[in-house]
Amino acid sequence: MPAPALFPADWIRPADGTPADDLALAVLLVNSRDDMADPPDRLTSVDWFAAVLNATGHPGQAAALSPADVPGLRVLREGLRATFTAGTAEAAAAAVNPLLLAAGAIPVLVAGPGGSAGLAVAPGAAGAGALAARLPAAVAGFIAQHGLRRLGSCAAGPCACVFVDRTRAANRRYCCDLCNDRAAASAYRRRQSLPHQIPPPRA
Repeated sequence: MPAPALFPADWIRPADGTPADDLALAVLLVNSRDDMADPPDRLTSVDWFAAVLNATGHPGQAAALSPADVPGLRVLREGLRATFTAGTAEAAAAAVNPLLLAAGAIPVLVAGPGGSAGLAVAPGAAGAGALAARLPAAVAGFIAQHGLRRLGSCAAGPCACVFVDRTRAANRRYCCDLCNDRAAASAYRRRQSLPHQIPPPRA
């Protein structure tokens, strides 16, 4: 289970003892810019993201990062954010395709147990180059399978963190329970103040 100081647990699927998948890592990288955190930008060094990778079952990826990777990770972050927040398939393609092409994200066939096989991007590779190929590929694959409606950004401003909506009704609006609670409290305060804003009827 990730340390609470690193990120809200509901940014990714509940921990089940397996490493976080590449789609979850994409969410975590994008959310390294979090306007509700102090400081809001945690990608001024590799420290936070390396700690996140360690906490989510990717120590090899964490160990392969170096300070020189920060600029590339920041470019990757912004491209992924644009993909998550795209309003159309065309906009999503315009955001993610340059990332895929720049990283040479070529799927290859990987043999699995029991004679099974699957497609993977940069299998066994580590470091910023591997992440630059795998994370956009995971997001693009998810969009191809599920469309854009299950990717979103938090509706509780000023938070703009992104999320993957895995609810049955596809109606998630907030990145985490904290933002959900903030939005509910704000709506309650607005309702409470409403009667005081309506002028009394004239006699």
